[in-house]
Amino acid sequence: MLKKLMVISLLSGVSISCADAQTSTDARATPGATRISIASHSVRFSDIPGFAALYRGAAVPIMETLVEDGMITGYGVWMHNTGGKYNLRWHLLGMEGTNFEQAWLRITSEIAATDPGALEAFNRSILAHKDETWNIGLRNVESPGDAGYVYENLFQVNRADLSEWNQLWGDVLPALDEAISDGLMRGYIVEEHNMGGEFNWKINVFFDDWDTIDDAQVVFFENIPLDHPIWTMALAHKDELWQRLPEM
Repeated sequence: MLKKLMVISLLSGVSISCADAQTSTDARATPGATRISIASHSVRFSDIPGFAALYRGAAVPIMETLVEDGMITGYGVWMHNTGGKYNLRWHLLGMEGTNFEQAWLRITSEIAATDPGALEAFNRSILAHKDETWNIGLRNVESPGDAGYVYENLFQVNRADLSEWNQLWGDVLPALDEAISDGLMRGYIVEEHNMGGEFNWKINVFFDDWDTIDDAQVVFFENIPLDHPIWTMALAHKDELWQRLPEM
């Protein structure tokens, strides 16, 4: 099992944070982030190479500066693989007092100053957009930005049931810890709703290889069969699979 480096208290209870020293140039995170702001975009797939160039060429240097200045603690991006309405998932990481609105404004304004044509082209390519902020909870993962895929399991749960819901998942997560040790997954991060969106609880499971996803699903349903109370308590559920933004 991965070494636990930090224990932090969130609204949902006790959370475990691991070091996130990514080697990917598309993502960076420092230990201890407790909030994540996600900007989801739907664009034509033919426009994704243009976004990749904008993100890597203009946005990453700006976000690096924001991390160094302490405005955010990290950033990253995922591209659609299976499921869902959106095909780009750009996020910023921060703490409880992080002003994400100011950080996004800084990014877009500095991109506009650097390459206004590219920013305008990206804005015109957007067919749909949504913003969400989540509280980061229990986690056991090392360098999630280096994973090949992230399987996003989203749930809608009555707020009155969240305490019991988290207790039920607390009994399940040790099986996922064992799956990490067995090499079936890189790790997981639990998030709870803060602002925006339809769902209010999710677990992101990170994978290095496509071939291990099915094996991990077997472990998942062995521990959460369809007659498990979790499925009775969930008001709504959906899955989305994301992958790293390829080199273009």
